[in-house]
Amino acid sequence: MPTTDDAAAHTCYIDEFPHRLPHRDGTVALRPCGHYACDPHTITYYGTGGEGDAREGDYCMVCYERTFPGMCPDKVLRAAIQEATA
Repeated sequence: MPTTDDAAAHTCYIDEFPHRLPHRDGTVALRPCGHYACDPHTITYYGTGGEGDAREGDYCMVCYERTFPGMCPDKVLRAAIQEATA
């Protein structure tokens, strides 16, 4: 389990991509997708209501866009990720 010191040594993964969304604070946490992200740059997907949707859970915004193309709320980040995966 990562400690607070582990998180302090990391920056929000979104900072590796162009984006318009500000950071609310400097606190980042390890997300289930494997990246460190602050709360404003984390999205929780609650599924479609069907049983056993394996995609349910928290995502950093980068992995959210990769998993659900076109759904990231930041147009700049969405374009950067789509360009990187093209």
